Amino acid sequence: MRKTLFDPDNGLLTRFSFWQSPALLLCLASFFWALNPIVGRAARDLLSPVSIAFWRWIIALVIVAPFAWRHVRKDLPSIKQSLPFLTVLGAGGLGLFAYLVYASLQWTTATNNLLLQATMPIMTLVMPALIFRDRIPPLHYVCALISIGGIIWIMTRGDPTNLEIGALNRGDLLALAAVFLYAAYATFLRKAPTIHHLSLLSVLFAVGASSLAIPYVGHLLVNGVSMPSPEAIGALLYVGIFPSLASYALFNRAVSLIGSARVGIYMNLPAVFGVTMAVPLLGERFEDYHFVGALMVVVSILISRRTRVKVH
Repeated sequence: MRKTLFDPDNGLLTRFSFWQSPALLLCLASFFWALNPIVGRAARDLLSPVSIAFWRWIIALVIVAPFAWRHVRKDLPSIKQSLPFLTVLGAGGLGLFAYLVYASLQWTTATNNLLLQATMPIMTLVMPALIFRDRIPPLHYVCALISIGGIIWIMTRGDPTNLEIGALNRGDLLALAAVFLYAAYATFLRKAPTIHHLSLLSVLFAVGASSLAIPYVGHLLVNGVSMPSPEAIGALLYVGIFPSLASYALFNRAVSLIGSARVGIYMNLPAVFGVTMAVPLLGERFEDYHFVGALMVVVSILISRRTRVKVH
Protein backbone atom coordinates (compact mmCIF):
# COMPACT_ATOMS: atom_id res chain seq x y z
CA MET A 1 0.00 0.00 0.00
CA ARG A 2 1.36 3.42 -0.93
CA LYS A 3 2.45 5.53 2.01
CA THR A 4 1.15 9.07 2.27
CA LEU A 5 2.17 12.18 4.13
CA PHE A 6 -0.87 11.89 6.37
CA ASP A 7 -0.08 8.47 7.81
CA PRO A 8 1.56 9.13 11.20
CA ASP A 9 2.69 5.64 12.12
CA ASN A 10 3.53 4.06 8.78
CA GLY A 11 4.07 6.95 6.42
CA LEU A 12 6.27 9.83 5.50
CA LEU A 13 5.55 11.74 8.72
CA THR A 14 7.70 9.28 10.67
CA ARG A 15 10.71 10.71 8.85
CA PHE A 16 10.15 14.13 10.38
CA SER A 17 11.09 14.72 14.00
CA PHE A 18 8.44 17.42 14.43
CA TRP A 19 5.73 14.72 14.50
CA GLN A 20 7.23 13.51 17.76
CA SER A 21 7.62 17.02 19.24
CA PRO A 22 4.44 18.26 20.94
CA ALA A 23 5.96 21.72 21.45
CA LEU A 24 6.62 22.18 17.74
CA LEU A 25 3.26 20.66 16.77
CA LEU A 26 1.42 23.09 19.04
CA CYS A 27 3.47 26.07 17.88
CA LEU A 28 2.58 25.32 14.25
CA ALA A 29 -1.08 24.77 15.09
CA SER A 30 -1.13 28.02 17.08
CA PHE A 31 0.41 29.97 14.22
CA PHE A 32 -2.27 28.78 11.80
CA TRP A 33 -4.99 29.46 14.37
CA ALA A 34 -3.63 32.96 15.01
CA LEU A 35 -4.36 33.96 11.43
CA ASN A 36 -7.87 32.51 11.54
CA PRO A 37 -9.54 35.45 13.38
CA ILE A 38 -7.55 37.91 11.27
CA VAL A 39 -8.84 36.31 8.06
CA GLY A 40 -12.35 35.98 9.53
CA ARG A 41 -12.40 39.62 10.53
CA ALA A 42 -11.17 40.72 7.09
CA ALA A 43 -13.87 38.61 5.41
CA ARG A 44 -16.76 39.67 7.67
CA ASP A 45 -18.26 41.86 4.92
CA LEU A 46 -17.75 39.17 2.26
CA LEU A 47 -19.09 36.06 4.01
CA SER A 48 -21.63 35.43 6.74
CA PRO A 49 -20.45 33.60 9.90
CA VAL A 50 -22.44 30.47 9.05
CA SER A 51 -21.10 30.46 5.47
CA ILE A 52 -17.45 30.62 6.42
CA ALA A 53 -17.95 28.09 9.24
CA PHE A 54 -19.80 25.63 6.96
CA TRP A 55 -17.34 25.83 4.07
CA ARG A 56 -14.39 25.63 6.46
CA TRP A 57 -15.25 22.04 7.35
CA ILE A 58 -16.42 21.09 3.85
CA ILE A 59 -13.08 22.13 2.37
CA ALA A 60 -11.14 20.30 5.08
CA LEU A 61 -13.24 17.16 4.54
CA VAL A 62 -12.79 17.22 0.75
CA ILE A 63 -9.01 17.47 1.13
CA VAL A 64 -8.59 14.73 3.72
CA ALA A 65 -11.17 12.28 2.29
CA PRO A 66 -8.97 10.76 -0.47
CA PHE A 67 -6.32 9.86 2.12
CA ALA A 68 -8.76 8.76 4.81
CA TRP A 69 -11.38 6.64 3.05
CA ARG A 70 -9.56 3.31 3.43
CA HIS A 71 -8.99 3.97 7.14
CA VAL A 72 -12.62 4.99 7.63
CA ARG A 73 -13.76 1.75 5.98
CA LYS A 74 -11.51 -0.26 8.29
CA ASP A 75 -12.61 1.68 11.40
CA LEU A 76 -16.30 1.73 10.50
CA PRO A 77 -17.43 -0.67 13.29
CA SER A 78 -15.72 1.47 15.95
CA ILE A 79 -17.08 4.65 14.38
CA LYS A 80 -20.65 3.32 14.42
CA GLN A 81 -20.31 2.25 18.03
CA SER A 82 -19.04 5.68 19.10
CA LEU A 83 -21.17 7.75 16.72
CA PRO A 84 -23.27 9.49 19.42
CA PHE A 85 -20.13 10.65 21.21
CA LEU A 86 -18.41 11.71 17.98
CA THR A 87 -21.53 13.60 16.94
CA VAL A 88 -21.56 15.66 20.12
CA LEU A 89 -17.79 16.19 19.94
CA GLY A 90 -17.86 17.31 16.31
CA ALA A 91 -21.02 19.42 16.52
CA GLY A 92 -19.80 21.32 19.58
CA GLY A 93 -16.03 21.37 19.15
CA LEU A 94 -16.08 22.06 15.42
CA GLY A 95 -19.47 23.18 14.10
CA LEU A 96 -20.79 25.45 16.84
CA PHE A 97 -17.29 26.50 17.86
CA ALA A 98 -16.43 27.76 14.38
CA TYR A 99 -19.74 29.60 14.04
CA LEU A 100 -19.23 31.39 17.36
CA VAL A 101 -15.70 32.42 16.38
CA TYR A 102 -16.82 34.04 13.13
CA ALA A 103 -19.99 35.48 14.66
CA SER A 104 -17.93 37.14 17.39
CA LEU A 105 -15.83 38.86 14.74
CA GLN A 106 -18.90 40.78 13.59
CA TRP A 107 -18.77 42.78 16.84
CA THR A 108 -15.23 42.55 18.17
CA THR A 109 -11.76 42.84 16.68
CA ALA A 110 -9.50 39.95 15.73
CA THR A 111 -7.06 41.12 18.40
CA ASN A 112 -9.74 40.96 21.11
CA ASN A 113 -10.83 37.54 19.87
CA LEU A 114 -7.27 36.27 20.16
CA LEU A 115 -6.60 37.87 23.52
CA LEU A 116 -9.73 36.36 25.03
CA GLN A 117 -8.21 32.95 24.34
CA ALA A 118 -6.18 33.65 27.47
CA THR A 119 -8.93 31.81 29.36
CA MET A 120 -8.10 28.58 27.49
CA PRO A 121 -5.32 27.31 29.81
CA ILE A 122 -7.45 27.67 32.93
CA MET A 123 -10.39 25.90 31.26
CA THR A 124 -8.27 23.02 29.97
CA LEU A 125 -6.71 22.59 33.40
CA VAL A 126 -9.91 22.78 35.44
CA MET A 127 -12.13 20.65 33.16
CA PRO A 128 -9.97 17.48 33.28
CA ALA A 129 -9.50 17.94 37.02
CA LEU A 130 -13.25 18.23 37.65
CA ILE A 131 -14.49 15.70 35.10
CA PHE A 132 -11.74 13.06 35.02
CA ARG A 133 -10.08 13.84 38.38
CA ASP A 134 -6.69 14.38 36.81
CA ARG A 135 -4.05 15.35 39.32
CA ILE A 136 -2.80 18.70 38.13
CA PRO A 137 0.55 19.79 39.59
CA PRO A 138 0.25 23.15 41.39
CA LEU A 139 3.05 24.44 39.16
CA HIS A 140 0.73 24.09 36.17
CA TYR A 141 -1.76 26.48 37.71
CA VAL A 142 1.10 28.89 38.32
CA CYS A 143 2.11 28.53 34.66
CA ALA A 144 -1.45 29.22 33.55
CA LEU A 145 -1.57 32.37 35.68
CA ILE A 146 1.78 33.56 34.31
CA SER A 147 0.51 32.95 30.78
CA ILE A 148 -2.71 34.85 31.43
CA GLY A 149 -0.66 37.61 33.03
CA GLY A 150 1.28 37.91 29.79
CA ILE A 151 -1.90 38.31 27.78
CA ILE A 152 -3.28 40.87 30.25
CA TRP A 153 0.00 42.76 29.97
CA ILE A 154 -0.45 42.90 26.20
CA MET A 155 -4.16 43.72 26.43
CA THR A 156 -3.57 46.64 28.79
CA ARG A 157 -0.42 47.88 27.06
CA GLY A 158 1.72 47.26 30.10
CA ASP A 159 -0.71 48.78 32.60
CA PRO A 160 -2.98 46.11 34.17
CA THR A 161 -4.99 48.82 35.94
CA ASN A 162 -6.53 49.59 32.52
CA LEU A 163 -8.27 46.19 32.42
CA GLU A 164 -12.05 46.61 32.56
CA ILE A 165 -13.74 43.23 32.88
CA GLY A 166 -17.19 44.79 32.55
CA ALA A 167 -16.40 46.19 29.13
CA LEU A 168 -17.00 42.94 27.24
CA ASN A 169 -19.34 43.37 24.29
CA ARG A 170 -21.45 40.81 22.45
CA GLY A 171 -18.54 39.72 20.31
CA ASP A 172 -16.33 39.23 23.35
CA LEU A 173 -18.94 37.04 25.03
CA LEU A 174 -19.33 34.92 21.90
CA ALA A 175 -15.56 34.54 21.72
CA LEU A 176 -15.47 33.36 25.34
CA ALA A 177 -18.24 30.85 24.60
CA ALA A 178 -16.18 29.56 21.67
CA VAL A 179 -13.14 29.16 23.92
CA PHE A 180 -15.23 27.19 26.41
CA LEU A 181 -16.42 24.83 23.66
CA TYR A 182 -12.90 24.22 22.43
CA ALA A 183 -11.66 23.56 25.95
CA ALA A 184 -14.43 20.96 26.29
CA TYR A 185 -13.39 19.47 22.93
CA ALA A 186 -9.77 19.20 24.10
CA THR A 187 -10.85 17.66 27.40
CA PHE A 188 -13.12 14.97 25.94
CA LEU A 189 -10.88 14.16 22.98
CA ARG A 190 -9.21 11.50 25.11
CA LYS A 191 -12.48 9.55 25.05
CA ALA A 192 -12.50 9.30 21.27
CA PRO A 193 -12.40 5.72 19.95
CA THR A 194 -9.05 4.18 19.13
CA ILE A 195 -9.14 4.65 15.38
CA HIS A 196 -6.76 6.02 12.77
CA HIS A 197 -6.29 9.75 13.17
CA LEU A 198 -7.48 10.36 9.60
CA SER A 199 -10.68 8.48 10.35
CA LEU A 200 -11.22 10.66 13.40
CA LEU A 201 -10.57 13.86 11.46
CA SER A 202 -12.90 12.82 8.64
CA VAL A 203 -15.76 11.98 10.98
CA LEU A 204 -15.35 15.18 12.98
CA PHE A 205 -15.15 17.32 9.83
CA ALA A 206 -18.25 15.62 8.44
CA VAL A 207 -20.17 16.13 11.69
CA GLY A 208 -19.02 19.75 11.93
CA ALA A 209 -20.23 20.50 8.41
CA SER A 210 -23.47 18.55 8.87
CA SER A 211 -24.32 20.45 12.06
CA LEU A 212 -24.14 23.70 10.08
CA ALA A 213 -25.90 22.46 6.94
CA ILE A 214 -29.46 23.39 7.96
CA PRO A 215 -28.50 26.89 9.24
CA TYR A 216 -26.48 27.43 6.05
CA VAL A 217 -29.36 26.41 3.81
CA GLY A 218 -31.64 28.69 5.81
CA HIS A 219 -29.20 31.53 5.28
CA LEU A 220 -29.24 30.91 1.51
CA LEU A 221 -33.04 30.84 1.41
CA VAL A 222 -33.24 34.18 3.19
CA ASN A 223 -30.35 35.97 1.47
CA GLY A 224 -30.12 34.17 -1.86
CA VAL A 225 -27.16 32.60 -3.63
CA SER A 226 -24.38 34.81 -4.97
CA MET A 227 -20.99 34.22 -6.57
CA PRO A 228 -18.21 34.68 -4.00
CA SER A 229 -15.43 37.13 -4.80
CA PRO A 230 -11.81 35.97 -5.27
CA GLU A 231 -11.05 37.42 -1.83
CA ALA A 232 -13.84 35.38 -0.27
CA ILE A 233 -12.64 32.21 -2.00
CA GLY A 234 -9.11 32.84 -0.76
CA ALA A 235 -10.38 33.31 2.80
CA LEU A 236 -12.36 30.07 2.63
CA LEU A 237 -9.39 28.13 1.29
CA TYR A 238 -7.18 29.39 4.10
CA VAL A 239 -9.61 28.60 6.91
CA GLY A 240 -10.44 25.23 5.34
CA ILE A 241 -6.82 24.10 5.02
CA PHE A 242 -4.64 25.61 7.71
CA PRO A 243 -6.61 26.33 10.93
CA SER A 244 -8.86 23.35 10.15
CA LEU A 245 -7.12 20.37 8.56
CA ALA A 246 -3.53 21.21 9.51
CA SER A 247 -4.12 22.64 13.00
CA TYR A 248 -6.60 19.98 14.10
CA ALA A 249 -4.28 17.20 12.93
CA LEU A 250 -1.35 18.80 14.75
CA PHE A 251 -3.42 19.47 17.87
CA ASN A 252 -4.90 15.96 18.03
CA ARG A 253 -1.42 14.49 17.69
CA ALA A 254 -0.10 16.70 20.50
CA VAL A 255 -2.98 15.67 22.80
CA SER A 256 -2.13 12.02 22.14
CA LEU A 257 1.48 12.70 23.13
CA ILE A 258 1.13 14.83 26.29
CA GLY A 259 -2.58 15.01 27.21
CA SER A 260 -5.13 17.83 27.21
CA ALA A 261 -4.01 19.48 30.47
CA ARG A 262 -0.45 20.21 29.32
CA VAL A 263 -1.71 21.21 25.89
CA GLY A 264 -3.76 23.96 27.51
CA ILE A 265 -0.65 25.87 28.54
CA TYR A 266 0.16 26.39 24.87
CA MET A 267 -3.23 27.82 23.99
CA ASN A 268 -2.13 31.39 24.62
CA LEU A 269 0.31 31.20 21.73
CA PRO A 270 -2.31 32.10 19.08
CA ALA A 271 -2.89 35.38 20.93
CA VAL A 272 0.82 36.15 21.02
CA PHE A 273 1.30 35.22 17.38
CA GLY A 274 -1.81 37.17 16.39
CA VAL A 275 -0.75 40.36 18.16
CA THR A 276 2.71 40.04 16.64
CA MET A 277 1.29 39.58 13.14
CA ALA A 278 -0.94 42.62 13.63
CA VAL A 279 2.23 44.70 13.36
CA PRO A 280 2.88 44.03 9.64
CA LEU A 281 -0.74 43.28 8.70
CA LEU A 282 -2.43 46.20 10.46
CA GLY A 283 0.46 48.66 10.58
CA GLU A 284 0.70 48.61 14.35
CA ARG A 285 3.98 49.24 16.19
CA PHE A 286 5.67 46.51 18.20
CA GLU A 287 5.93 48.00 21.66
CA ASP A 288 7.81 46.93 24.77
CA TYR A 289 4.62 45.55 26.31
CA HIS A 290 4.22 43.16 23.38
CA PHE A 291 7.67 41.74 24.08
CA VAL A 292 7.14 41.46 27.84
CA GLY A 293 3.75 39.76 27.47
CA ALA A 294 4.98 37.29 24.86
CA LEU A 295 8.01 36.49 27.01
CA MET A 296 5.76 35.65 29.98
CA VAL A 297 3.79 33.19 27.84
CA VAL A 298 6.94 31.51 26.54
CA VAL A 299 8.37 31.22 30.07
CA SER A 300 5.14 29.60 31.32
CA ILE A 301 5.35 27.00 28.56
CA LEU A 302 8.98 26.19 29.29
CA ILE A 303 8.25 25.74 33.00
CA SER A 304 5.18 23.57 32.33
CA ARG A 305 7.26 21.10 30.31
CA ARG A 306 9.17 20.16 33.48
CA THR A 307 6.14 18.56 35.16
CA ARG A 308 3.82 15.70 34.36
CA VAL A 309 0.07 15.40 34.71
CA LYS A 310 -1.32 12.19 36.21
CA VAL A 311 -4.20 11.15 33.99
CA HIS A 312 -6.84 8.70 35.26
